[in-house]
This record gives sequence, C-alpha cells and structure tokens, in this order.
Amino acid sequence: MSDTADTPGTPHATGGPPDPADPASSANPGSSAPPPPSPPSGGPSCPVPPRGLGDKLLCAALPFVESLRSYSMQALRADMLAALTVAVVALPQSMAYAVIAGVHPRYGLYAAIVPVIVAALWGASRYLIAGPTNAIAMLLFATMAETVVNGVPLSALPEETRMAYVFGVAILAGLLQVVMGLARLGELVHFISHSVMVGFTAGAAVLIAVGQLKNLLGVSIGNAPTFLELVLSTVRHLPQTNPWALGTGLFAMAVALGIARVHRRLPAAFLAVAASGVAAWALDLGAHGVKVVGAIPAGLPPFSLPPAPDAQVMRDLFMPALAIALLGVVEALSIAKTLAGARGEQVDGSREFVAQGLANISAGFFSGIPGSGSFTRSAVNFVAGARTRFAGALSGVITLLAVLLLAPLAAYIPIAALAGILMIIAWGMIDKHGIALALKATRADRTVLLATFAATLLLDLEKAVFVGVLLSLVLFLRKVSHPLVSRMDTCDSPELQGLPAGPCCPNLAVYSIEGTLFFGAVDELEQRLYEYEDFGHRAVILHLRQVHWVDATGVHAFQQFLRKCQRRGVALVLSGVKPAVRAVFERSGLLPQLGADNMAETLSDALALCYRRYLKGAVCDACKSSNEGRCRRDHHAGGSDGTGGTGGTGTGAEDATVPSVMAGTGAMADAGTDAGRPGGGAQA
Repeated sequence: MSDTADTPGTPHATGGPPDPADPASSANPGSSAPPPPSPPSGGPSCPVPPRGLGDKLLCAALPFVESLRSYSMQALRADMLAALTVAVVALPQSMAYAVIAGVHPRYGLYAAIVPVIVAALWGASRYLIAGPTNAIAMLLFATMAETVVNGVPLSALPEETRMAYVFGVAILAGLLQVVMGLARLGELVHFISHSVMVGFTAGAAVLIAVGQLKNLLGVSIGNAPTFLELVLSTVRHLPQTNPWALGTGLFAMAVALGIARVHRRLPAAFLAVAASGVAAWALDLGAHGVKVVGAIPAGLPPFSLPPAPDAQVMRDLFMPALAIALLGVVEALSIAKTLAGARGEQVDGSREFVAQGLANISAGFFSGIPGSGSFTRSAVNFVAGARTRFAGALSGVITLLAVLLLAPLAAYIPIAALAGILMIIAWGMIDKHGIALALKATRADRTVLLATFAATLLLDLEKAVFVGVLLSLVLFLRKVSHPLVSRMDTCDSPELQGLPAGPCCPNLAVYSIEGTLFFGAVDELEQRLYEYEDFGHRAVILHLRQVHWVDATGVHAFQQFLRKCQRRGVALVLSGVKPAVRAVFERSGLLPQLGADNMAETLSDALALCYRRYLKGAVCDACKSSNEGRCRRDHHAGGSDGTGGTGGTGTGAEDATVPSVMAGTGAMADAGTDAGRPGGGAQA
C-alpha cells in the first residue's frame, strides 16, 4: 500500500529497483512484464480525427464518447480485472489518507468513487487513477490547522462545519486547475524541479511518520502548531503508550511486510487492515482503549456543499487551494507521462489539468477530500492489464459497491493499524535514489532539495511548495541568464582549424555566443564581450548558431556593441543567425544598421567575408609592417612568404567597402600599433 509514487519522481516512478519493504512495489510498471499493447480504443481523447464541428465539440466536451465507439468485450474483461485489483488497493489507501488529512476515513472512501470516475472519463491518460494521495492529504491537514475562521482553527470546528470548508477547498482547487488547463498551462509543470518534489515528499514523509506516532502509540496529543512542538509533545507522552494499540499497529505492519515478501502481487495493505479488524473484533480491543474507525454509512456518497461565500474565508483558503492545485497537477501529469512513456504514447497536459480540476470539483460536491493522481494505484492499473480509460472508471464503481456492501465492517478497523500502514507509506515515500541524485548532480539541485525539505518541516506546507518552486525557478533563471561567450580565434582554436579560411589573424576576433539572450542575460553578455574586447583588431565575428531567442533588451545590447565597433572603425559580422532571431533583428531595425551583407549563413562564410572585404589592403600592410613584412596568419598556418591565402595584400574593388573610418590615416596607424598589443597581436 505504500504510496511511494503518489508523488512523482520516486524510484518506482523512474523505473528504479523495487523496495522490498514496500508492499506496493508490485505496482511498479517496471517490475513485471508489461501488458500486451493496448488497442487505440479508450486511450487519449479522440484517437480518430473528428469529422466535423459537431464531432470536435463532442470530443472536447465528452472525450470518452469516442472511446465507447470502438469498445470491445475483450477490452471490457481486461479493464474489469484491472479495476478490481485497483479497488482492493484503493480501499485501505483512501481511508489511510483521510486519517492523514485529519478527517473521518469515510471522506477518503468517498473521494475514491466519483472523482476517480470523472478523472478517468475526462483525462488524457488511459492508465492514471486519481483520488486521495499522501501529499495532498498533508496539505489539507496543514490547511485545517492553520486557517482560522472567526478566531477558531478549522481543525477545532465541529465535523459538519469543518468538512464544509474542506469541500470548499476541493472545489476552489478544482476551479483553479480547470482554469489552468483551459489556459493551456500544461507544459509549465516542467519548470518545477524534480528536486522540489523529492525534497517535499521526503519532508512530508517525516511529517506523516511523526504525526502518526500518537495513533500508533495510542496516546492523545493536542494539535501542535509546529513540527518541533509535535516531536516534543510526542516524546512527553511516551510514558502513556497503550501497549494494545502499539501491538495492533506493529501487527499490521508485520502482516503487510510479510505478505509483500511472500508474494508482491497480493494486496498486502488490504489484507493487513482486514486481519487487524478481525483481531480487534475477536480480542475486543476497544475495551482495551484501542480506537477504531467506527461505522461508515452504507450508501451513496452524500451530496455536499461548501460554506456560504465569504470574502475573508476565500482569501484565507485561496493560497492553500492554489498549493493543492499546483501540487496535484504536477503529481498527476508526471505519473501520466511516466506510464504513457512506457508505451510510447503522448499525454495532453492541459487536458489532464482540466480532468483533475473536474475531479476535485466533484469531490467537493460528493463529500470527498481533494486528491490527485496516485502512482501506486495507477501502476497497479498499468500492470494489471488495463486497456482503456474505463478501467479507472470501473475501479470507482467497484469501490462504491464495496462501500455499499462492506461499510459496516469498517467499524472494527483499528486506527493504530492504519497508523502502522502509514508508517510503511512514509518510509516508501522517501525517494532514496532521487535524493542521492539531487545531492550529487549540481549545487543548485542540492540547494533546492535541502531548502524544500527544511521548509516542509518548518513552514506551512503550502508555503513549502511555493518556496521550492520559486527557488527552482530562480536558480533556473540564474542559469539561463549566463550566456556562454567564448573567443575562438586563437591559433589552436579547434572550432576554426578545419575551416578553409583558418584562424589566427591579429586583426580578427571571433566570438561564439550560446544561450537565450533575454533581459536577464544581457548584463552577462555585455560583461563577457567587453571583458574580451579591447578593439585591437579590425573585424569582429559574432557566431550565434546556439542563440535560439533574443528579446528587445538583447537587441539593444547588440546595437550598443555595433555602435562601439563603428566608432572604433571595426567591422561587425554576424554568422549562423537562426531564422527566428533574424526576424527579431529585422523588425527591431538592427539588420539595416548592421547591413544585410554583414550577416553570413555559416562561420566559414563569415571568415571568408572578413578576409575578402575588411582584412585587405592598408589593414594588412600596416600589420605586416610591424612583422617584418610577413602575414602573421600565414606564418602560423605554415606559410613563409606572407603572400598566399586570403590574407594577401592585393587590392580590388571590394576595398571600397571598407568603412571610411578604417581608411583614415589615424585608423591605419592605430592598426599598426594595435597589431603588437596583447589584445590585438597576442597571437603573433
């Protein structure tokens, strides 16, 4: 039952080795042979191109209708078997996550019915199973502990009043997800660092384990506002431990781990909870102070409503709802893409945003807690041979039947048993491989991981999510704001050695620029260019083959550099300019200032242009006069007379195209002097 990958990026999610202590490791899609290739039915929405406007509208509003048109009995049998397997895993998980959230387990069961059906029918993945997850449950618990209504924390309100606010959070989070999906923001989740998720889930695992110690020990501890106070309060109550409760929790853990070792495909958590319930009934553990789940109404999920709109409460609930919405779509989309990638399929991230939003809205109206995509249940669905999206919908139907038929038996399930299972979940949540990778990869990854982990323990959970996301974005922007500028015109420059024009002319400087030249990177670009630049040469080539995008600030930097070159009588040539970048140069007026004939397709063309047009005549004569009449470039290329190659002294009509400032006496004198300067003739 471990929810190791209800948060993306865990060893299971990334195909790492299964954890022998994880009862749900059998859910790992890489742990067994994958099911046979799925037919096109029931997969991503509208596999057949819509035939008209009506079909397009139907496909957008009801994507599962297209799947129904080609649904077969063979697919139904496979989906039914997968759905039954998923439901067996979902029953104990849903109750356990409700306990994490601080609400009655029945609200977790309700969240595994209608929201699961809605997410499966409207989603973009045929394998993703939605519903309660550990990370979302932790955020919900933090929200109830920290949000105050009329001077009273939500967690202290009567259940009926408190749950109305929980349903309101679910609806608000769902609306935010729908809006993000309609705005086509599905791809933005890729800007959230993997290290953020690893750090957050590790911190959440510690919080879950420490938070469930009171249930495992059978002691009553009031709400602790901080993690440190919770630890201290738990330690103070250790002498009050109920041995019956502790024994029940350890028994559930032993059964779950033992069954997982015997056969990894067995529903270890379900059997452990069932065995604990039988033991509680047989030994009358309630008489020994062991708390039980209590009766769950046998019926359909009741219709529910959020509290009456209140501006202050909406403001208080907005940030937690936004954190739940963001974390939920990151979880769901990461899991969906992981499973789809195993089949070479694509996932529409924005459609999945909408599906998760609709699922959370339905949870708010049908007495469920908010949720997201669960990797454990999704992987079980994948491995069990699900063929279409209807496997997820059927799992919700089977869960509903289980609630209708088996709800009275839940009254015997000990809370300590669920706490023991949650301890296993907490251990499985810690992505050991991901932590090791983040610590070893880069300093930025280490910083994000440790900061998010610390924020999860020390700050409000929704703030911890934003701390990690903002820190990863800041470090990303810091990285892309440092374009790589390197000088290529040295005698041993490997980039130029194979080109016909060759390197090593003291009158020519060649710079390679790599990166995105937006406003945040321009200062770095100018610093690097002027760090190299002393204008002891007569021509400059900027090779932009690795520049894929430039904004107005970047264009302004090029204009400034161009004007400085023109004031010094230095010709500027651009090479390898991408079509998109060239279009920006044209629209901004840089190209007319530069001259279209000073933009070459390749670096070789740019070199030939400079030697043919700008490095001839008086420029070369002045350079040779300071080098005993020899061409420095030919000398380093192995020549002896200085008259061969493109650096010769011949004149022609093209000499007239040399900028007028270069033809002046002062400029020529400068050229002769600069040829021996470190910046200009250092190669000689």
